[in-house]
This record gives sequence, C-alpha cells and structure tokens, in this order.
Amino acid sequence: MNKKKVTSQILVFLIFFVIIIIAVFIQNNNIDTETNSPEYENLNIDQEKLNIFYLDVGQGDCTFITINGCNMLIDSGNDQDGHYIVEFLKAQNIKKIDYFILTHFDEDHIGGAYKILEELEIGVLYMPGNSNKTKTYKNLISAIETNNINVDTTIKATKDIEYVIGSAKWKILNINNGNDLNDSSIVIEMSYGTTKYLFMGDATTKIEEKIECNKVDVLKVAHHGSNSSTNQQFLDKVKPQYSIISVGNNNSYNLPDKDIIDRLEGNKIKIYRTDNDGTVWLTSDGTTIHIECLEYNLDGTGRKQAIIFERKYFYAFFFSTLITINRITS
Repeated sequence: MNKKKVTSQILVFLIFFVIIIIAVFIQNNNIDTETNSPEYENLNIDQEKLNIFYLDVGQGDCTFITINGCNMLIDSGNDQDGHYIVEFLKAQNIKKIDYFILTHFDEDHIGGAYKILEELEIGVLYMPGNSNKTKTYKNLISAIETNNINVDTTIKATKDIEYVIGSAKWKILNINNGNDLNDSSIVIEMSYGTTKYLFMGDATTKIEEKIECNKVDVLKVAHHGSNSSTNQQFLDKVKPQYSIISVGNNNSYNLPDKDIIDRLEGNKIKIYRTDNDGTVWLTSDGTTIHIECLEYNLDGTGRKQAIIFERKYFYAFFFSTLITINRITS
C-alpha cells in the first residue's frame, strides 16, 4: 500500500469522524431546543387576585386565566407552541385546566392543543360544533379521543347563563357553528368585582355588532388587529381602557393593521402588543387593574427555524465532504 493511499484513508477517517461529532452535536441541540424545559421562573402568582396572561405565542392566540386556584386557558397558539405553553404552566405549578376553550379551529388557535391535552388534566373542553379537514384539526380530535377529554359542544351564547371561575364570573356572548371559522369564534365576557374583560377570538365586525355587551375595562382585540374587526361603532359600545393585541413579529399579514392602531390611539385606549411587549400579565383585585410586560416568549417558531438553519448547514457540509472524499480517493 503506497504512502499516498494511506494518507488518503487517514484523511477520509478523520473527515467521517468530524461528521459524526457534528451530527451528535446537532442532535443534542435539537433535544435542548425541543424537549428540555425552558427556564420559566415561578412568578408566585397571587391567587387571591384575578390573573390574566396574554401569552406571547407569536402569530397566534393563547390566554391563561387563574384565580383562587381555578384555571382557564383560551386557545393554544400554533403547533410548535404547545410545548412552551405547557412548560410555562408547569413552572407556575399548574397541573389542571378547569376550562379549556378553543374559540375556533384556525391552526394558530388550536395548534398547540394536542400537547396541552396530553400533558395536563382537563376539566372540560369547550369548542364550536363545526369542523374542518385540516391536519391540525385531525390532530386535535385524535388527542381528544386518546386522552378521553370531556368535550362540550352544546354551549350557547346567552347572557342568562353565567359560569364561575373562582370568585370571577364569565359568560359566552357568541358561538356559531356555521362555515365561517372566524365568526364561529367563542366570545367571552368575564367580570371580577367592578372590572370587565372581553375576549373576541377572531370574530369580525358582523359578530361585534351582534353581541350584547356594554362597557369593558380590557379588550382582547379580535383577529390579531385585523381591519375585519374593531370598528368605531364597536369601540363606542365597549369603551375599553386597555387593549391587548396578540400578534407575531414581521408577520406576512402586516398585522396589526395601521387603521386599527390609529383607531385605538384615537380613542385614547392604551395598547399592549405581544410582538413588542412579550407576554402581558394583568392582575386585578376587582377594583383596580395592574399590567406588566414579561420577557417571556412562548412562540416555538423561532426555535423551529433555528433547527432548520442548523440542519441546512450540516447537510451542505455533509454533501460537500462526500464530494471531497470522492476526489481524494479517485
């Protein structure tokens, strides 16, 4: 065996060794990114107060409400957000969701639900009675069946029925089983002491005109700040002091719409946005409202893109190495 051939074989061995090391590194990094618990701190939530977390799940929706040890979750972000929502809740020692509400079946509202259904105890799941053929919806139904979830699709919009969560109360102002997913949104009004909160899902102005609702203190703006909702007539009716917009950075929909921002500002309504402010944490003693912004980002999109980025460069390195080996040994 000549010296040149021995050198080539050693070089080939070293190259393959480097490839294996890089592959192991990337795999371990994927585990860190996808399955290890993010370092969410325990916020020492005061359960004697109403706590509403408008979670930063990027271009999606998820709101967590807790008071007196009772818990409600409204929507669940996108598919990749479910893990981070669960880890945040576990960090707060939340093991059970008494009321899990999926306002409608768009992916950015139900995507993370399957993970939540797998990891946490669910009291009852409320959702519209319609359906669709998307993979996300099928994953949801599969998780419901696998985990024997108690589902209630018979709820009706009526101001005469009030539900209780701790010492707060809530009612359903809209639910529609028609073909329009956005307008099928479950709309919720919550009251605690003298304060009121409105959660609009993705409902359009058609629903805003229909619902029976008076002045509220905090408005969860419909449809991520889309101009299909939140018209002036609606704002004249509900007159919120604060508004929350759940929206992602640099989203392809150009949301929130500039007209909506101008309209809210023109009505002197304080705006909080999850893309700028992160997770928004509201607390109330039933009379006053306090809002602070957390750095928490429960959006899995950026993490997922990082994995794709790393894999892309690994594959490029792998194939270029194969070409190099072929040249050396030929």
